[in-house]
Amino acid sequence: MSNIIQLLERMGQDASLQTAEQYNSAINAAELSSELKQSLLTKNIPSLEKQLDICPDIYCVFLPAEDEDSTEESDEQNDSEPTSPEITSTLYKCA
Repeated sequence: MSNIIQLLERMGQDASLQTAEQYNSAINAAELSSELKQSLLTKNIPSLEKQLDICPDIYCVFLPAEDEDSTEESDEQNDSEPTSPEITSTLYKCA
């Protein structure tokens, strides 16, 4: 597993691996299984995720903050200021 991590790290750091020739030679020179090499060479992301047992679905939830003001202060503000629209929670899928 560490060989693939080291290769992916190198690919992210080394700008010379942006060319197809250098990319292919780096993958072929790495000590990886033939399935991993094939997934990287064909850029088959679903196959690579399956082989590395990665869970790519990450969800982020944003909730509005609770008011910590006392009820008396909020009652005074409600009388003098118009209320803002209510903020609802939203669920985002991060890729």
